[in-house]
Amino acid sequence: MRVPWATATSEAKTPLVMPLGRLGRGDLAVAGGKGANLGELIRAGFPVPDGFVITTAAYDRVLGESSLAETIDGALRDEQQDGARIRRAFEQAPVPEGVERELLAAYRQLGEGPVAVRSSATAEDLPEAAFAGQQDTFLNVIGTVALLDAVRRCWASLWTDRAIAYRARQGIDDATVKLAVVVQRMVDAEAAGVLFTANPVTGARNGIVIDASPGLGEAVVSGLVAPDHFVLRREWWGRRVTERRIGRREVIIRSRSGGGTEHVEGPAATADAPAVPARALRRVARLGARIERHFGSPQDVEWAWADGKPFILQARPITALPEPAPRPSRLQRYQAAILAELIPARPYPLEASTWGPELMLSALLAPLFQLLGLAVPFDELFLEEDGVIVRFRGTELVRPTPAIMLAPLRLFRLARRYNPAHWQADPLLAETQARARALEARDLQALSWERLLETVREALAIPPLLGGRLRLRYIPRAALAAGGLRLALALMGRTDRFGTLLFAGVETKALETNRALEGLAAHIRADPPLVEAFATLEAGQLWNALEAHRSGRVFLAGLRGFLERYGHREAGGTLLVSQGTWKDRPEVVLGMLKGIARAGASPDTGGHAWETAREELLAHPVLKLPLLRSAFLNVLAEARFIQQLLEDTRFYAMLILPVLGRTLRECGRRLASVGVLDIAEDVFHLKRDDLERVAGAWPPAPQVADELRALVVRRKKRRAALEATPLVDPRLYRQTAVRRGALLSGTPGSPGVAEGPVRVIRDSSEFGKLRPAEVLVAPYTNPAWTPLFERAAAVVADSGGAASHEAIVAREYGIPAVMGTVDGTQQLRDGERVRVDGDEGLVFRVPSAADDAP
Repeated sequence: MRVPWATATSEAKTPLVMPLGRLGRGDLAVAGGKGANLGELIRAGFPVPDGFVITTAAYDRVLGESSLAETIDGALRDEQQDGARIRRAFEQAPVPEGVERELLAAYRQLGEGPVAVRSSATAEDLPEAAFAGQQDTFLNVIGTVALLDAVRRCWASLWTDRAIAYRARQGIDDATVKLAVVVQRMVDAEAAGVLFTANPVTGARNGIVIDASPGLGEAVVSGLVAPDHFVLRREWWGRRVTERRIGRREVIIRSRSGGGTEHVEGPAATADAPAVPARALRRVARLGARIERHFGSPQDVEWAWADGKPFILQARPITALPEPAPRPSRLQRYQAAILAELIPARPYPLEASTWGPELMLSALLAPLFQLLGLAVPFDELFLEEDGVIVRFRGTELVRPTPAIMLAPLRLFRLARRYNPAHWQADPLLAETQARARALEARDLQALSWERLLETVREALAIPPLLGGRLRLRYIPRAALAAGGLRLALALMGRTDRFGTLLFAGVETKALETNRALEGLAAHIRADPPLVEAFATLEAGQLWNALEAHRSGRVFLAGLRGFLERYGHREAGGTLLVSQGTWKDRPEVVLGMLKGIARAGASPDTGGHAWETAREELLAHPVLKLPLLRSAFLNVLAEARFIQQLLEDTRFYAMLILPVLGRTLRECGRRLASVGVLDIAEDVFHLKRDDLERVAGAWPPAPQVADELRALVVRRKKRRAALEATPLVDPRLYRQTAVRRGALLSGTPGSPGVAEGPVRVIRDSSEFGKLRPAEVLVAPYTNPAWTPLFERAAAVVADSGGAASHEAIVAREYGIPAVMGTVDGTQQLRDGERVRVDGDEGLVFRVPSAADDAP
């Protein structure tokens, strides 16, 4: 059997011993985590005690010149994984002659005085695993015999039971780990401790936490004492101690004159006698902040204070650092709520580089922001690592530019030129629809790889025309009219009617889609065989079953016509290409029809409420004057186009989703056919640039294929690690704590109060579950969810705000809505009766008769 620990060493290239100052952060494999970081700090000018590293090449030499590799292999194959057996073998093994010679030469060059000997494993001081305390350190080592013994014991400490168990928990293969040893001048510290450049408990990044105790820092890092505890925050004039707690100092560890250390009872601590003075704290804090800036991440730093100077003994990333509790501004809350609704799931790398959140928002919104003189860097929305979107950054994105000064002029110029009543007759709308239909008609399997990529580019050029240019022409006048309507209502003291007048009953593509669905449902209800089929079969079984009967085929002809007109809606209820469209997954529509047909004909949804509100206002004395009455009606008519412009241009922009998704999947199918991918869907783990690399040669060159496979594996693993991390931190848009006996609280979305049983709908596959007069509880919604609003008594959503889709549509249908509850889908259960207060943004439990029974 080949023993993995008896590896071929790079000893010919790597010295057995190296000065710390020659090492840097890239030398992990040679010097281990601790040695690499200390060398990096020395090269950056930090006050690190001088020393050297006995490299992993020396560790390889020890294994190669003894039977240690076989001992390790045998001990780990035992069921008990006998680490003690390995450690005994190391402690008895001689140090190879070449290693000993170079080690002692370096020790003499260091002055042969007291040294600290520290283990430095190659799996140590890493961002994801600190390995704190898993290997041994020996302090105040004096003399060559003691030094050689300490080095052997450091090597042995790689195989303590705790280190073996820790590696197993971290998923680190024992065969891949080696150990270097750091030897440094001993700092006989007057006080020492640990510094965190971020709060390790709360995650707060606005302060530095320092623990300190008299003597050597081992007392603090090993937990032998309750140390002095300080928190320093940076003010404009410098760092200020904002928290101070004097520890008990039960034990002081100090150096013995003959070598080694001793524990002595600490003196009684007093509030007036901290272990280090304030000036020392500030100097150490400044060093910690510099180290964080150098490494680019929060750091855990061991330090010492001696002879009036600070010394850095170790620095490593803080592991398991929680995200700090956000303190969002109103604008940040608004941004987060909208993004959580628009993008409820983490986009794949291919989505992010095609129709992902940054490109989608840029296409639909960037021109409007530019019109207003506002800069919005959409490419800064999300933190991305190796092509994988990690999270929404949460920063305020909207930034004014000098162009804001001329925004009113641009608005009025466009408002004069383009009347929103004529937007559907604009030639640009017909042109872009024709382009999208032409792309969808292409035979993708007959296209070359280059033509497939060209199809992607042509598809992505369409949304900016609809969401950008078309909106830019007609929204200014509608927006100015909406502002005028608001002002008029304020003068009449009736601003409560603004939402009803602006949104209720507006004819949109969403409502048109709902009517078409209701027409299909009416067809089902009128045909007994269809009623039976939809009542007894699952959505995924219906299409094939309907094909087998004449009435079913007639129905499917109507369904095909529906899909041709409206089938580019996103099937997963999100804007993500990977989830397909209704055309790609007609079973989603069939599932919706199961619920709609069972529920009966839709009741009047109150779409005429705006007319009632209009008549009430026209009775106001001010509007009795013909000129004012006419002006008010004109303003109202133009303002009501804003909802249509926002929703319907988005509807048309989504025409590209079927062809875009199918083209990307065709790329995946071809890559899977030549073994680059395991399955076609794995293409979504690549980025558009990765696909561009394939162009020009088919099949892809072996090196390119290997690199693409490695990318997919790496990104799959990263996405899996992020499964429990929300894309948008719910704390950014959580409004208030639950209050007044409510089960949930959120943002008021649509006014009114309604009661009903809960129905939790998590995605489009569950659309058919909603019954009439139930309270729809959802993680998010978008226009694809609109058919559910006809049946719902009220809406409760985890995400979104007053301007989100579900809030606007709820106002259209006259049903209460509470947005941004964060965890409504987890807190509420199907069948539980609740009262939804859309005015206050609260959800209450309604006691049942059983609750009242004695």
